[in-house]
Amino acid sequence: MPWLFWLIAIPVLGILILLHEIGHFYAARWMKVRIEEFGIGFPPRMLTLGTRNGVRYTLNWLPLGGFVRLAGEEDPTVEGSLAGKKPWQRVVVLSAGALMNLLVAFLLFTGLAIYGREEVVTQQVGIYRVEPGTPAEQAGLLPGDIISEINGKRVTSYEVIQLEIVLNRGYTVTLGLDRDGQHVGAEVVPRKEHPEDQGPVGIRMAYYESPVTVQQVVDESPAAWAGLRPGDTVLAIDGQPVHNSLDYLAYLDDHLDQQVTLSVQRKGQLLAPVTLDNDSQYAGLPLGVSYLHLVRRHHGPAEGWRQTVAAALLVPRVLAGIFRGSVPVSDLSGPVGIVYAAGQATQQAGL
Repeated sequence: MPWLFWLIAIPVLGILILLHEIGHFYAARWMKVRIEEFGIGFPPRMLTLGTRNGVRYTLNWLPLGGFVRLAGEEDPTVEGSLAGKKPWQRVVVLSAGALMNLLVAFLLFTGLAIYGREEVVTQQVGIYRVEPGTPAEQAGLLPGDIISEINGKRVTSYEVIQLEIVLNRGYTVTLGLDRDGQHVGAEVVPRKEHPEDQGPVGIRMAYYESPVTVQQVVDESPAAWAGLRPGDTVLAIDGQPVHNSLDYLAYLDDHLDQQVTLSVQRKGQLLAPVTLDNDSQYAGLPLGVSYLHLVRRHHGPAEGWRQTVAAALLVPRVLAGIFRGSVPVSDLSGPVGIVYAAGQATQQAGL
C-alpha cells in the first residue's frame, strides 16, 4: 500500500482514540470523579496548554490519540477517586469510551447515508464458475445459479454471502438457489484451508445483469481501443451467446490472455465483430468494461442506525466464530491492522 494512504489512515486511529477518551472525560465529570489531566497525544509531554477547573490540559509528542488521568483509579481513599465511587458509577465512566465510539459510528454512518453513495441496482448475485473438487461442486452448485438466500438471510449484496461463508468455515451453510426458474436448496461446508484463488467454497460470483450492457469503459483498456462505448450491448463472444453477466464472465474467465471476438449491438444496430485482447490484468473489470447499473441513493438516519447495529452485532459473531474454530485468531487486528484497513479503504473508496 502506498505510503500516502498510511499517512492518511494514522490520524483516523488517533481521532478515534481521542473521541473515546472524551467519552470517559465527560462521564467522569458527570459522576463527580476528579480529573487530573486530559492529554492530547501520548507522552512524553510537549507542553501544558492550560489548567481549568482543576484539570491540566496537555499536548504530547506521540499524535496517536489521547488519555484521561483520573484521581484514585485504584485507591478509594483519594478524594474524588474513581475507585471510591459506587459500582454503577464506575461502570458508567469505564463504558463511556466505547459508547462514544458507538455514537461516532452512528453519526458517521448516518452522515454517509444522507450524503449518498453509488449502489448496484441489481440485488441478485450469481455463480459463474465452480471449481472442480471443491465443496461447491460436492454440494451440486452450478454455474448460472442465483444465490437468493444464505442461512435464512435474503441475499441483497455480494457482501452478505461473503460474510456468512467466512464466519461459518467448517460448518454447514444452507443456500437457497434460483436455477432455471426453479427454487433449489443446497448445503455446503466452507473449507478452513483452501487455495487462495478458490476461496472457502470454490465458487466465483458476480452481480447478475441481463443483458450485458456497457456502462463504463476504462481509458486505455482493450475495450477502449476496440471502440466500445457506454450503451453497447454484448450479444455473443466468439459466437457463443451471452444472455447475462454470468455467461459473459464465465467465457472470459476461461479465455484469459487470449483474443476474443464480440458481437455488439449499438442503438439497435449490429456492429461489425470487435476483436480485442482478454488481458488478465483486467480480470476484475473484464476487458476494461463495467456493465453494472449504478445509481446514487440517499438514505436517512434509519440506514445509519441499521449499519451501526449490523457492525456492532458483527463483533459477537466474530468472537463466537473464534471460539468454535471457524474464524482463526489471526484474522483479528490490533492498532496497526486497523490503520492498514483504514488505508486500504481510503485507497479503494476515497477519503
